[in-house]
Amino acid sequence: MNYIGNKLKALRQELGLTQTEMAAGVISVSFYSKVERGLNDIGVNDFLEILQKHNINIKDFFEDYKTKELNREKITILVNKFIKMAYDGNISEIRKITNELEEINPQTPFIKFIVLATRLIANTHDEKTLNNLSDNQKKEIKKIIFQKDTDENEYYRIILMANLIQIYSIDNASFFVNNMIRKYQNFSKIDKNTLLALSVLMINYIDWCIKKDKKELCFDALSYLKKMPNYIELAFTKILGNYYKDLYKGKRDKAKNVLEVLTDAGYEVNVTRIVNNNFQF
Repeated sequence: MNYIGNKLKALRQELGLTQTEMAAGVISVSFYSKVERGLNDIGVNDFLEILQKHNINIKDFFEDYKTKELNREKITILVNKFIKMAYDGNISEIRKITNELEEINPQTPFIKFIVLATRLIANTHDEKTLNNLSDNQKKEIKKIIFQKDTDENEYYRIILMANLIQIYSIDNASFFVNNMIRKYQNFSKIDKNTLLALSVLMINYIDWCIKKDKKELCFDALSYLKKMPNYIELAFTKILGNYYKDLYKGKRDKAKNVLEVLTDAGYEVNVTRIVNNNFQF
C-alpha cells in the first residue's frame, strides 16, 4: 500500500506545489515522482528533510485530513457558485464568496491562490476597468495565471483565464485557447466542472474575437463547443455557441431567436452584454 506516497501527493496538492518544488532538491524529481506512485521507497532522512523544507511537522503529516477534505468540498461548492456569479456579472456576490473563502482555515497557499483569483476577477470584471490596467498590472495577472504547473490548479487557472481573456492580445489569447483545445480532447476523461470552465473560456474567447474583428479565429472554439457533451450543466454555454455559430454563418435572424429565448428564460443581463457587440460579424 502506497501510504507515504499518497500522503505526500495529497500534501503537495494542498500546498499547490509542483513535484519539483515538493522535492526541494532533497531527491531528484524523477525519484520523487516514483515515490508518489509507489514505485520507489523514500529514505527516512530524505522524507524528514522534505517535510522540514516545507515547515511540516511530522505529527501534522500523519494526522487525519478530515478537516482539509471538508475544506476542499467547501471550496468546490464556493467556486462553482463563483463561476455562475462571474458570468452573471454579480460582483457583490463574488465578493461575498471571496470573504467566505478567506474564512477557511488553514489558509494554505492553494486556498490563497483561489482567493486571489476571485478578488482579481471581482476587481477587473468590467471592460472599462480592464482597459485601464497598467502594463505592470497585466504582467502580474498573467504571472498569477501561470504561476503553478499542476493539475490541481489547472481548473482554477482556466476559470481565471476565461474571465480575464481581454487583458491578452488576440494572438496570445488564441495561443492559450488552442492549447486548451488540444489538451482537453477526450471529454470522457474530463470532469464536469472542468468542462464547464472550458466552455466559458471558449465563449469569452469568441466574444473577444468579435470585438477584435477576428472572425477567422473563432472556428476552432466554435467547433470545440459543438463537440462538447450535451450535459445539462453545459446547456447555457452550448446555446450561446449556437448563437455565435449563426452569426459566424451570417444567419442573423436565427441568432436573434436564440437571444429571445435566453431573454425569456431570464438571462437579460447576459443578452444585454452580447447585444452590445452590435452583431459585428
